[in-house]
Amino acid sequence: MTTNIQQGSLLDVLKKKMRQTKEEMEKYKDDCEEYKKRLQVEIMGREEAESEVAALNRRIQLLEEDLERSEERLATATAKLAEASAAADESERIRKALENRTNMEDDRVAVLEQQLSQAKLIAEEADKKYEEVLLSVLL
Repeated sequence: MTTNIQQGSLLDVLKKKMRQTKEEMEKYKDDCEEYKKRLQVEIMGREEAESEVAALNRRIQLLEEDLERSEERLATATAKLAEASAAADESERIRKALENRTNMEDDRVAVLEQQLSQAKLIAEEADKKYEEVLLSVLL
């Protein structure tokens, strides 16, 4: 009977050990499933991050291209502005020269008008003297 009892208790110990092993296996299965879920979440998060990085890299590339075009337009506009500024400076120089010339011509016209007035006065005096001399010769 002792062997029977020993066999029964050995059987109980083995059954208990099997139950514990089965419970551990279930626990490890659950842990494994949890880790698989976490892994999937992590993979999805990384894929989203990689996708976002790719989108941001594309946006950076587009912004750099836009910047390059803007810099080219700025350079063109700056060159045109420099040309326009030079043309405006030249126009201003010509305007001043013409204004100077006009002032000189105005002064010359004033002198000529004064000379004309004097010449008219001299001519009128000469006409009067001529008439006087003519009258005195005739009389």
